[in-house]
Amino acid sequence: MTAELQRVADELRAAMNSRSEWRMMNSLPAGARRDGLDLPGVPEAYREFLSVADGATCGDVTVFPASDILRMQFYADPVPGAAVELNKDEWFCCGVVADDPFFLNRATGAVWYFPDTGIEWTQSSVFEKVADSFHTFFLEHMAGPGYVRLSATGRDDQWADLLDSFGRLTAHDGS
Repeated sequence: MTAELQRVADELRAAMNSRSEWRMMNSLPAGARRDGLDLPGVPEAYREFLSVADGATCGDVTVFPASDILRMQFYADPVPGAAVELNKDEWFCCGVVADDPFFLNRATGAVWYFPDTGIEWTQSSVFEKVADSFHTFFLEHMAGPGYVRLSATGRDDQWADLLDSFGRLTAHDGS
């Protein structure tokens, strides 16, 4: 899986370098050093991603880098009165879509998020599985056609423009 993640990340980095406006608001840095991945409680699938890209900002989607990930787990803390009960034993916060966190379910590896419903995520009862794995989340929803549905801006941002220009907004077989 890492080879496929690496190939797609490299393609996106090359694409970003082809136009300055694609580099201005997006970032897909090189992977974290191996010694930077010794992070307690971080799921293996997320570590694998960090070895390919140490965080990312792809339009509306931000994946936290190794240097920030542990302190960003406050998103998984229980929030009194929240419509969806979270906890750090079950959920691992990987990043945000716009301002709303998305999570990796520690038991299944699936990625879940709070779709934009016009209210603060802590008050939303809409919490949906978006991908069966972080690998699929990256390929389909950060680097593929699912970005448009996930993003608050849809096709109307520079990241969607980049994906469209390189044929990544059309459904594909994951290759």
